Amino acid sequence: MRNGNVKTIKKTMVANACALLVAGPMAAHAQEAATASASGDTSAPSTVIVTGQRAALKSARDLKQDANQIVDSIQATDIGKLPDVSTVESLQRVAGVQIQRRYGEGGTDYDHRTEPAITIRGITQVRNLIDGRDFFTANGGRAPDLEGLPSELMAGVDVYKNAASNLIEGGVGGVVNIRTRLPFDSKEDINVITLKSNYYDRIRKYSPSGSGLLSRQFKTDFGRMGFLVNATASKTYYRQDAVLQQQQHCLTATVGKCATDAAQPPSAAKVAAYNSMPNKGSLSELYVPTSFEMYEDSGERKRQGLALAYQWQVNSDVLLTAQNLYSNYTFIRRGEYIYGDDKNSDPRAAAGSTWTWAPDGSATSGTLSPQIFSSSRFDQDVRNRTNLSAVNVKWRISDRLKSKTDFAYERANYDADRNGDSIKLYDNENRSVANIPNLNLAFDVRGRIPTFSIVDPANPGNPYAYFGNPKNWYYEWLANAVDRHKLKMSALSQDFDYDLGDHFFTKLHVGIRAADTKVLLRGNWNNTGVCNDTGTNPSWGACPLIPVAQHPDLAYAGPSSNFMQPGIGWPVAVFPEYANPNSSVLDRTVATYAQLFAGKPNTYTFDTSFRPGDINEQHEKTRSFFVTGDFGTSVFGYDLDGTAGMRVVKTDQTSIGYVQDSTGSRAATLNNSYRNFLPSLNTRLHLNEDVQVRFGYSKTMTRPNFTDMAAHVQLNPNIPSQYDANGRPTGSSGNPYLKPMTATSYDLTLEDYWGTSNMAFLGLFKKDIDGYLAGGTEPMNFGGVIYDIGTSINLGKGSVKGIEAGFTQFFDFLPDPFKGFGIQANYTYVDSKVELKPGTLIPLPKLSKNSYNLIGLYEKGPLQARLAYNWRSSYLDQINGSGVFGANQYAAPYSSLDASVSYQINKIFTLSADAVNLRNSMYHTYVERPSGGLLWQLNDRRYSVSLKASF
Repeated sequence: MRNGNVKTIKKTMVANACALLVAGPMAAHAQEAATASASGDTSAPSTVIVTGQRAALKSARDLKQDANQIVDSIQATDIGKLPDVSTVESLQRVAGVQIQRRYGEGGTDYDHRTEPAITIRGITQVRNLIDGRDFFTANGGRAPDLEGLPSELMAGVDVYKNAASNLIEGGVGGVVNIRTRLPFDSKEDINVITLKSNYYDRIRKYSPSGSGLLSRQFKTDFGRMGFLVNATASKTYYRQDAVLQQQQHCLTATVGKCATDAAQPPSAAKVAAYNSMPNKGSLSELYVPTSFEMYEDSGERKRQGLALAYQWQVNSDVLLTAQNLYSNYTFIRRGEYIYGDDKNSDPRAAAGSTWTWAPDGSATSGTLSPQIFSSSRFDQDVRNRTNLSAVNVKWRISDRLKSKTDFAYERANYDADRNGDSIKLYDNENRSVANIPNLNLAFDVRGRIPTFSIVDPANPGNPYAYFGNPKNWYYEWLANAVDRHKLKMSALSQDFDYDLGDHFFTKLHVGIRAADTKVLLRGNWNNTGVCNDTGTNPSWGACPLIPVAQHPDLAYAGPSSNFMQPGIGWPVAVFPEYANPNSSVLDRTVATYAQLFAGKPNTYTFDTSFRPGDINEQHEKTRSFFVTGDFGTSVFGYDLDGTAGMRVVKTDQTSIGYVQDSTGSRAATLNNSYRNFLPSLNTRLHLNEDVQVRFGYSKTMTRPNFTDMAAHVQLNPNIPSQYDANGRPTGSSGNPYLKPMTATSYDLTLEDYWGTSNMAFLGLFKKDIDGYLAGGTEPMNFGGVIYDIGTSINLGKGSVKGIEAGFTQFFDFLPDPFKGFGIQANYTYVDSKVELKPGTLIPLPKLSKNSYNLIGLYEKGPLQARLAYNWRSSYLDQINGSGVFGANQYAAPYSSLDASVSYQINKIFTLSADAVNLRNSMYHTYVERPSGGLLWQLNDRRYSVSLKASF
């Protein structure tokens, strides 16, 4: 074997040993170490306990340097703690990874449950694994709810951007592998207890959390055994204050303006609205909001996790590992909203008001008149439970042949109860001028935080006298929803590794995998209007509404005294309340409806039943085979090694639903099947001991979300007079015949490693993507008749290309105490185009073109500190959003500043403090024109203090 390869192997052994020594040991590499032990490898270096963020960075660096593919890693800086408060927020530190934030944390919520919390190089289709195994949440998507998995259960996270064929298929954007702990990760017994207290400055609440880790090993007559228990429980709070500018209308008096037809004259109403606007100067096209909305979301998150692991080194050839990971996540949300809308089709300026305008015609301050005001409550209880059990057997069959057998079984439940109630500042559903008070709304969006206030022409000295009186409000609208989702997954894989000796291909890896997944999605949404005399008002016709005065306990005054900041919104408003407000969402809603409709002929209840159209059942079977080979050679005197392979996957999909036509509803079972061939090549050219060049090529896939494949078919009459242009009857449905999205990826990186933990890299990447979902028509056969079904189809093509760069340096050359300082930085540029419809290209939603991280580090003796700044540029947030008649919605640049410091008091105790969102960053969106604005949103600053005992 060539000397360069020998050096590389030695370096790999040292790097893997260093990875095992990190205080948060890494499960995947621990398993490899155990295999080495099983084969009688006595050359491995002895174990030394290493702690600290520098050791974690060194371990992550060594993993990147010695991996046979492009990977970035995050290591736990200590047992029971990742560098950030959650895995999602830690991942934003990785070059090319961007995260979504919901309610004060990195993650998603119910309304976006199938959207992953992270993107890799702007692509949301990311595969998530735990210890190399598949892992789902029963929410109808392909990505697990990472924010629900306690970070204390994790030893580290690997991000693969150009995955090899041996990894489970499914990540067009990349693969995230979460590593948990195993007993044999350390040669020593471990006892760790961590207690933590958190404070949230906007909601002004404290919350506790705690975790414990117990690991034991012992020798028996039957071999070495070990067990590990890792338990955690936490409760966190949040409050999110926001101001939302309602839909903008374009106003003009000029022919061809505010219209796609240059010859189209504006309507008389639009001209009148335009003429009502003062101070507009020469502007011929104005963009004016219909009103404003203020909302305050608050709630709590509860996370409970338990990881159990057992390992048995039967003899020098056989290692058995059994694991069970349980996670229970509860998200409780209370949303309070108050908003107005214009009585007219276009907004009008209040008489005598003064307005200001941006150069592009966006209104930046003024007074809207007249306004109709409403107040609403939207509450949620979301419960996400997962349990993943696995058994793994590694067997050294001979000196050259090794076997790995793995079985995994997961059960998951995702339940949600939701409600929504609305009260109005008028007494009859007909909304006549006579029963609506004449109130105006003043606004100013020129500052960092917008301001707005009520103007009452009839009582200018006390404008909130009428607005803030509960007796003037009436119940109008009620809604509720129930979701009960279940998932079962089982997977069996068998891998073989064969040492080919000193040839071009040095090792051969072959494996097969069979997985079955069953998903049952059940969800409803029900709503009704209300009448004081009859109860429900399903027709939404004119009727007297239920006065809040009849139920004074079902309303309260708000908002919070510290909403955003003093003076920017309504000092007093009236919100709906629920009976038994401290009970669950279901119980409080049932009690409220019982009270509101007592004695009325038409009652309304919380509906927990599911109709055929509410049920989506999916059965998915996958069978895969992979073969990869590790190779090594020399090119012009430089060592070249890598991995080449192929993965072949067959997917059988069964969608169970219903078909609805003029004769009624009947059950339907629709089948889909497809194969994918996924080649990969990862090479590494060693220019010297420290500098290497990588090239990666792969083809990857992501299957459609289970929610997109629902077999809910509505068929229109099979009548020739109603046929479409293709001469077929029509209908609508989800699409069980969707194919996976595919991508071909190319990567080229230059990496330099020096010192004990320093590194720099520069990379170019490109992905060509096919199969984005778009609206279209799919021919489907029902009862022997071909229908053109309006549904989602695999239409869009796209491309993503960009640059990544990173740098890590500790300043060891400086004198004390400055040699403890270090810096970590990375930058990503991404350019993307995706086909929205034939001939129309847009950038990928949720993708910033530019993003970077800048982290300052200090570690000296017992003291460790970290200051992390994260920034991302503006991006397309939503297509056809809340803008001017469905225009695209954008997010402004966003940054976050976080800090942490820890001090090791003695050999047992370590004290730590963390702060998140120190700059009180504003999340801001706009529609086409940044000067117009759309949403301004503030979340808590989070402060934490923790005490860890290790003994």
